[in-house]
Amino acid sequence: MSNSAEGEERLFELASFLAVSARGCVDEPHLYGPLRLIDALSRLVELSKHIPCVGSDPFLEEVRDRIENNKALIMHDKEKFISFLDSLVLEFSREIKRRAKSRP
Repeated sequence: MSNSAEGEERLFELASFLAVSARGCVDEPHLYGPLRLIDALSRLVELSKHIPCVGSDPFLEEVRDRIENNKALIMHDKEKFISFLDSLVLEFSREIKRRAKSRP
């Protein structure tokens, strides 16, 4: 499979996941929505590896790794899962500020 075809397939998979997740959020427990969103974020970062015009982003790669290592918290410790989400938001806010300062 060519890089283009693989990228298109992964994009379709992510779009399908988001559509199904949106419907699932209607009936699922309320914390499944945040779980689906961070899973989509992880998939989006992974997708970037298959799109030639998108370069690697070390910050997002680290976030993806953290998501993969922590998303199962929802199954056994909801408070830790929420704390993990809070830490992700804090990391993103710091990174947004850092990137804003480095812009011309």
